[in-house]
Amino acid sequence: MSPRYLFPLAPLCLALACSFAASATAAAPQADSRQLALEFDLPAASLAVTLDQIARQSSRTIVYAPELARGLSAPAVRGHMTAEQAITHALSGTGLILLVTPGGILTLDRQGTDQVNLGEVMIDATAGETAWGPVAGYVATRSATGSKSDTALLEIPQTVNVVTHGQVQAQGAQNVTEAVRYTPGVIASFGDSDSRNDVLQSRGFFLRYNLNGSRLPYGAYSAAMMRIEPYGLERIEVLKGPASVLYGQNTPGGLANLISKRPTFSQLHEIQLQAGSNDRAQGALDLGGGLDDEGTLAYRLTGLWRDSQGEVDHGYDKRTFIAPALTWQPSEDTRLTFLSHYQKDKNISDYVALPASASLHAGPNGRLPRSSYLGEPGFDGYEREQFSLGYLLEHRLNDVWSVQQNLQVNSARVDNRASPGYLLSADGRQLSRVASRGEGQARSVTVDTFAQADFTTGPLGHTLLMGVDYLSLKDNYQFASGLYTTPLDIYAPRYGQAVPDLIPRIDYHQHREQTGLYLQDQIRLDNWVLTLGARQDWVSTRNESGLDGENRSKQRENKPTGRIGLAYLFDNGLAPYLSYSTSFEPLDGTDFSGRPFKPMTGDQYEIGVKYQPPGSNSFVTLSAFELTQENITTPDPDPTHVGFNVQTGEARVRGLEIDAKASLHERLDLLASYAYMDSKVTKANAAANGANLEGNELVQVPAHQASLWLDHTLGEGPLQGAGAGFGARYMSKAYGDAANTLEMPGRTLFDASLHYDLGKADTRLDGTELRLSANNLFDKRYVGFCQNALQCYYGQRRTLLATLTYRW
Repeated sequence: MSPRYLFPLAPLCLALACSFAASATAAAPQADSRQLALEFDLPAASLAVTLDQIARQSSRTIVYAPELARGLSAPAVRGHMTAEQAITHALSGTGLILLVTPGGILTLDRQGTDQVNLGEVMIDATAGETAWGPVAGYVATRSATGSKSDTALLEIPQTVNVVTHGQVQAQGAQNVTEAVRYTPGVIASFGDSDSRNDVLQSRGFFLRYNLNGSRLPYGAYSAAMMRIEPYGLERIEVLKGPASVLYGQNTPGGLANLISKRPTFSQLHEIQLQAGSNDRAQGALDLGGGLDDEGTLAYRLTGLWRDSQGEVDHGYDKRTFIAPALTWQPSEDTRLTFLSHYQKDKNISDYVALPASASLHAGPNGRLPRSSYLGEPGFDGYEREQFSLGYLLEHRLNDVWSVQQNLQVNSARVDNRASPGYLLSADGRQLSRVASRGEGQARSVTVDTFAQADFTTGPLGHTLLMGVDYLSLKDNYQFASGLYTTPLDIYAPRYGQAVPDLIPRIDYHQHREQTGLYLQDQIRLDNWVLTLGARQDWVSTRNESGLDGENRSKQRENKPTGRIGLAYLFDNGLAPYLSYSTSFEPLDGTDFSGRPFKPMTGDQYEIGVKYQPPGSNSFVTLSAFELTQENITTPDPDPTHVGFNVQTGEARVRGLEIDAKASLHERLDLLASYAYMDSKVTKANAAANGANLEGNELVQVPAHQASLWLDHTLGEGPLQGAGAGFGARYMSKAYGDAANTLEMPGRTLFDASLHYDLGKADTRLDGTELRLSANNLFDKRYVGFCQNALQCYYGQRRTLLATLTYRW
């Protein structure tokens, strides 16, 4: 085999070797968790907080009456010991003792009592993972994104990749695009340097976003989009492939469901300060806990403020974010949680369009520096104001039935001023530009009401879901532009040109309403799990365009979608599965000529195996798939049609993915992934010049993608508490345009982190951690995306961050 083919296979071999090594290590015989000694390093804190941390680390359930721990403090717990020994030490001087039931349940009681009287029992919920709750480390094992019910990932017959808050913090990710960069098959659609939006694609097709299951607006012309601050998230879950059976209209690529931090009845306090590249200054806080003595009210308050310069000349990035949340739980059967956030962004983005001859290629004048800015600083800018507000109401009627309703309002208002180029002179220096302003407003309202029944019929166990949901999406967009009189010398720019009069070009309004009925049954027989789902959507759309509102249209669609999947759960942790699923989505917007886009449909065949060795903290997913989409849209390659899309008919992606996450032992974490994708345009309409895209690869779909991350913390010695992480990301070449004329070379990037628990050096600093993060460690120059010959974008430069976190 020639070296030409051996090199792309190298990342696959590396990822597979690391994945199976992790699995083999994790599958080694484990001691009984009741006798397992762990390394505890807990600062002095309230007794409730210390018990919560012991429960998380040991995966043991602790049951006690809330009033027993109220007002009590625990000393620092440090050393190699079992969970029982750690709790006994934490109880020193409190007047409480530890009792263990025959079944291994840990309980507390006052000294001198004859029996355990639990009263109002408190079960430490953090001891066991839930689909919406926090995860200690990188490895999640449960999710609701693929089923709408709290389900083990092993039982979901589709790939679900979960990025935990712990992983986000460990890798220093500053946005959702960075958070998922070690997730196989997920690519930043327009490059990774856009400091305005997170636009992702999975398995070759765009991802849509949900926030706590609620559809976020994705406005026409990609104008009014929300960008969710990752510090306010508990986890990011990517469901691969069609998901319409549960969420209605959606792209075939799947969806990214962002799970907000929720109120906690255990006390939680965190303050974080950050500084780094581009004069970055950032502060954040995360507070939570109970609000009343009865244990019925809990809160969460997360906030962040940032002021930073940009990677490009004249760039900047400012953000204000706050997310209050409240839970009322009057009984163990009823819970009402209010979630909200407000965010304001203001920036000149690092996402600067440069001619291909001065970035992707070294033309006669050479490449432009990565700091080049070809806009007009006195005019350009991006401003966004967004908020969400909603509630989650859960009520259990009896041992079989429970009901839930989720309501959420999401709103975004965007003002985008830019000065892109539209013509480059023959000598490659003089760029003619246009001043433009786009103002977008989008709002989505979602209501999802469903009933869940857990019951048996003979030998069959059922988790039955029946629901109805409603979506209202309103989108408005106004666009105006005018030509600058003098071209800009891109190698010696002189700013300050008079902004031309902006002539209105687009005035677009859309209101889409969707109602869906869905039914799902997860049927269990011995080790078999059969998932059946069906849905019917009714969608109505009203469009109004034209400067005088002269173009009005109405459209109604109804479409059934479904999913069928089968999994078998072996006792050794293996779970082979197969599934078929479909999707349907009416498309927002029109092409350059004003013609509405046709609806998309998609279907996917997937077969794979998931592996969770019993007693281990690891999870591996290996999957193969064929995904087809009809009426796909891609950026219009015509440089005079900036901001518009075209449809190319039908496309197909076949591929293979592997994702492995493991804590090989208490202080060593591993991530390894690989994706292979074979993409092809299978149907296309010829363009006006006769060119046909049929047979071409899809835009921004590399054949190979691989990543590896290792993080190790020292548990003893003079550097106890110090640790380091190192990662590598590889992506093979991809095309930036639908015609496959702009090839972006493959690249390998490296990331690193150093972290130190300062409490190891001085007990007065218990709860304090210092972390240094580096993205693109060796500052590799690369082009992340090329839309056409005048619009190529450099990838993210090296970013260095220092983060100081204090928890108590």
